[in-house]
Amino acid sequence: MHADETVLRLENVQKSFGGLVVLANIDLAIDRGELVGLIGPNGAGKSTLFNVITAIYAPSRGKVWFRDSDITGAQPHRICRLGIARTFQLVRVFPTMTAHENVLVGAVYGSGGRVANASQAATEALDLVGLSARRDVRTAHLTLSDRRLLEIARAVASRPALLLLDEPMAGLNATEIKQMVDVIRRTRNDMGIAILWVEHKVDAIMKVCSRVVVLDHGEKIADGTPHEVATNRKVIEAYLGEPSS
Repeated sequence: MHADETVLRLENVQKSFGGLVVLANIDLAIDRGELVGLIGPNGAGKSTLFNVITAIYAPSRGKVWFRDSDITGAQPHRICRLGIARTFQLVRVFPTMTAHENVLVGAVYGSGGRVANASQAATEALDLVGLSARRDVRTAHLTLSDRRLLEIARAVASRPALLLLDEPMAGLNATEIKQMVDVIRRTRNDMGIAILWVEHKVDAIMKVCSRVVVLDHGEKIADGTPHEVATNRKVIEAYLGEPSS
């Protein structure tokens, strides 16, 4: 891995709340255009890791690097403007605004502070996720699936180098999950955006991601190809369980 290819690097990151250690000595690197899955049991520290990367929490110890910049503990809006975008497990959209207006927010306030031709960027992002026909619909009237796609469109419109996806498939049915997988693939392939994807639907992670990272009790217990992770004894014992015979 070459330094100019690395968009995110975590060095010995620890996060504690009082005496509770939620993240312990996490080292992680994400390359440009890479699609990495992040899995683990509930309480493993996945959402806390996202919150440290996006500076909602400052790490108790360690460094967070984005490209060549030390962004440890920087203000969240600066993180976004540098080129890191995210979605949320509990969808966070502006319900009284239209789909296009929601995505326009990402284009205006995203990477660099104002994306050139913001309206065009918003339109292209809606097209990427398949919501062009609903651009003028108020977000309150969209389905859960469409709101999750809208969050991705808003993030993409900010023109990030790195996108953090926090359980985008939660609450979706089989058809909607397939659509979401297609959108995630297009986001990486067509836009060249590196993606770190938290998901409990492990089968989707294993099929789509070239690399999978596993957390358990705040520690990184595996980092490798889907096959390497699926056959890792620590991962099986902590999360996956033995395959059915």
